[in-house]
Formats: sequence, structure tokens, C-alpha cells
Amino acid sequence: MVMLSHLRHFALVDARQRHTQVADFAVALLEGDYPPVTHLFFHTPDKQLLALPWGAVRTVDWRARQITIADLAAGQEAPPESLRHTVLLSHDILDALILDLQNRRATRANDLWLEEGDGKLLLRAADTGVWAVLRRLSRGRYGQVQTGGLADWKYIEFLRGDPHAVRAGAGYHRRITRLPSGEIAHLTDLLPYPHAAELLTLLPDPIAADTLEALPRTRQLQIFEELEEDQGLRLLELMAPDIATDLVSCLNPQTARRYLNQLSRRQSERIMELLLYPADSAGGIMTNDVVRLPARLTVKEARQALHNQLRGPDFVYFIYVVEDEKTRRLRGVLTLRHLLIAEEERRVEEIMNAYLIILPAFEPVRAVAYRVINSHLAALTVVGQEGRLLGVVTVDAAVTRVTPESWSAQAPRIFS
Repeated sequence: MVMLSHLRHFALVDARQRHTQVADFAVALLEGDYPPVTHLFFHTPDKQLLALPWGAVRTVDWRARQITIADLAAGQEAPPESLRHTVLLSHDILDALILDLQNRRATRANDLWLEEGDGKLLLRAADTGVWAVLRRLSRGRYGQVQTGGLADWKYIEFLRGDPHAVRAGAGYHRRITRLPSGEIAHLTDLLPYPHAAELLTLLPDPIAADTLEALPRTRQLQIFEELEEDQGLRLLELMAPDIATDLVSCLNPQTARRYLNQLSRRQSERIMELLLYPADSAGGIMTNDVVRLPARLTVKEARQALHNQLRGPDFVYFIYVVEDEKTRRLRGVLTLRHLLIAEEERRVEEIMNAYLIILPAFEPVRAVAYRVINSHLAALTVVGQEGRLLGVVTVDAAVTRVTPESWSAQAPRIFS
């Protein structure tokens, strides 16, 4: 075992006893859980950077702090362009922000632990403890390795702080995709926004959209503005309309208009409909992505009609019964369970509950929030003129309006 703070001060000596200093080490970041060192770099007397494959190393004398090779003259030039897709231990990983997925934290790689075996030098862990800083300041002489500060590299997601690095083909293990979106959001909230945007770009779009939804609005905006426009468009398309509306309302008007013009007609119309309502009203916190059924359908027909409807909305606990799709005049409500256990021949209007608590679209938001919470229901309906169904205010949305902002950002989304 050797720490990078110690190894990077080793002398590089060839068979003719010519000496130079090791400058850095390259690793194949995607080759297994513990990446092998592939090349070592050194400078010539005229400051030219040269590289040698790790296989050229004959011996490593840990006591003498010396690496022996056959011939320094065998080094190959390493121009800056060739290094763009190379991950260097000192230049790129040391001091970089990393995600320790095992301990669910964002931290810095203050030092790196390498291990030799079978002619290979493997990156095994990152030292995130304070002793690692002392070790570096003393050029490896002080700062005992504390196992409690070591983060197993098998559980590390290495970030470059560049949202465009993913598109440029930089290598990532994408281990972060194994976590639930809520935990990813918590880790994202601990990062500077360029790193957070990079992390979001690593994720498949559905997980990225769920992660973005789980973040506080100001944080959403910071990260969203760092994304490429086509990625931002894909995420807006997948987000719940009420949360997408909150995000779009914070964008520059020209930018918001450009996104709305490029979204699918269905998502764009839902967002523009929600933008009509003040943020401090029932309409301002409702979602209009709800499941509706015409009252005249039989239970059998209703089940068939729901097949496609249930693919999209987050809120599917209640099914809202309307006169018809054109007027959307609200008639009643039923739960998905009641629909599934009802006799197929009965009509939806026969099994629905017609006694509803109705919220006016412009009712003040705080009063609305308490009405929803006190109802002990998953959601209350919002209606417009002539009883037209506009949407619902879920208990999740209500709770976030009557609790401190710091707590609201951590509240789980159960019904929306």
C-alpha cells in the first residue's frame, strides 16, 4: 500500500542512472472497480512532458522512494490534446469533489491509496480525512493513514465539475444510477451547481427528472441553467406539470417561451394553463395531470380506457369522473381500488362518490393547504366556471405550504 502523496515524490531512475522526478500517473478509470495505473509521466530537463507505460517499470523501491525503468529516452511525448481524455491521479482526481455512495456524502479526495500486486498498481481508495492534508504538506513524512477516512473506490463517483464532460465522452462508472432519486437529490444539493449539473447529466432522463423534481426551486433553477438546452427540454417533458411550471416561471421570459414552443403540445398546454394562476392560489399549487373518466362508461370500458392514461400521471390514487371530455364538468370521484373490484356491467356514475369538497381556483393558498390537510384525503379537486375540473391540490403540495422551507425541501412526495 502506498499513498499518492508519498508516491509522487519518488525519483524515476533508468539503467544508466539518469534521474528525474515523477510528475503524475494515468489510470484507466473504467477498468474494473479498482482502476489500474496505465502510464507514468515525467518532465525532461527542458520541461517537456513524456509518458511511459506502467509495464515499463522494472522495480519500485519503497524504502529508497525510487522507481526503476530501462530507459528514460523511451518516453513518448504527451501533448495537451492527448491528455484531454486521460484521467491523471494528481491533476484530475486529487482535491476533486467525489461522491462516496457507500456513506452517502460528497467529499474531497485529499489523498489516494494505491496498492501494488501482480505487476499492477491499483487505485483502491480515497483518503478524505484531515490527516491526508498533513501528509501532503509534509511530502508524505507525517500524517498516519486513518482507515476511518478511507472511502473504498468501488463506491466512488468521480466528478470533474464540467457538465459538458459527459457529452465529450469522459469516462464515468455511473454508479450513482443505483440510488433512489431522493438520495441522489440529497447528494446533488451538497454540490456546487456545475458538479450538480454534471451529475444530472450522468443519469438516465427519467431518473434525472425525478431528481430535479425533488430539489428546492432555487436549486432546480441553478442546475437547470447549466444544462444543455436539449437535455433541459427532455427533462421538462418528463417532469410533473406543476413542478415544471414552477421551474419555467423562474426562467428568463425569452428562454421560457423557447422551451414552451419546443415541448410536446400536451405538456406545453398543461404548463401554460397552470401559468395562468397566481402562485399564492389554489390554481398556483395544483397539478392538472389527473386521471379522468366519462361518467357514462361501464366499469369494463373504464378499465380499458385507463390503460394508457395511467402511464403518465404521478397522481393516480383518485380517478375523477366528468360529464364528458369536452366540458370536463366534474361529477364525482372514485379510487382505483373501487374501479378494479366493481362489477364490469355497472356504470362509473353508479359507483362514484358524488359528494366532493371543492376548491375555487383563486382561493388563497394557505387556506387551501389547511383545507386539504384537515380533510385527511390524498387530494382535493380544483374547479372553474360551470364546475369544470381544473386539477387537484395534493396533500404533498399542501404540506409544503404550511411548513418551513428547510423542511419542505426534505418532505417526501407520496401523492404527486
